[in-house]
Amino acid sequence: MLLKEVLGSGGLIARHLKGYEHRPQQLKMAEAVHKAFMDSVHLVVEAGTGVGKSFAYLVPAIDFSISASERVVVSTNTISLQEQLINKDIPFLQEILPDPFKVTLVKGRSNYLCLRKLESLMTYERGLFETKGEVDDLTKIQQWARTTKDGSRSDLEPQPRASVWNRVCSERDMCLGPVKCPHAKQCFYQKARNAMYSANILVVNHHLLFSDLALRRGQFGVFRTARL
Repeated sequence: MLLKEVLGSGGLIARHLKGYEHRPQQLKMAEAVHKAFMDSVHLVVEAGTGVGKSFAYLVPAIDFSISASERVVVSTNTISLQEQLINKDIPFLQEILPDPFKVTLVKGRSNYLCLRKLESLMTYERGLFETKGEVDDLTKIQQWARTTKDGSRSDLEPQPRASVWNRVCSERDMCLGPVKCPHAKQCFYQKARNAMYSANILVVNHHLLFSDLALRRGQFGVFRTARL
């Protein structure tokens, strides 16, 4: 993929995005990002407001992921930027770029509902909650569990109390694994992991990224085979 054909004047983005203006700085940044990927070196880029930084790093990242068959991690500091990438910028690029690619939003394990813990709580421990509000939250989670597609807490509105969610969220130390868990085939966390392994681009937040870097010191990690 030639960057000029995508980001240049009269390129794919210009032809499909109303009001788009070609910015030489954007193309220059994209070329620097592309070179950094090709040379496997670190790159620090600073660009002003309005340059179009998201497209400038997304396009070469997508191109590298497809051509090199490697996953690329894109980390953001704010939820608003993450939402912009997932809901706006990346779907747009998926529509106009010639080669198909997959993207997934990666969240920490505790963001996902554990169906086994929910079942146990409803069956044996429901009476342990002290307030009606907590019991109501648990009932809402049980109803939501029947319809949610990804089992992620962000998909649940209104948000339940932390005291309730912490009793039903996925935890590594409490996981029985795919062999022993009776809900393994429906496990939301495992589905999210499988989606991650088949994606080209992983969108994460800085907290999860640095957690992965810490785990890599012990030869573990969330994105073990991904390019950061």
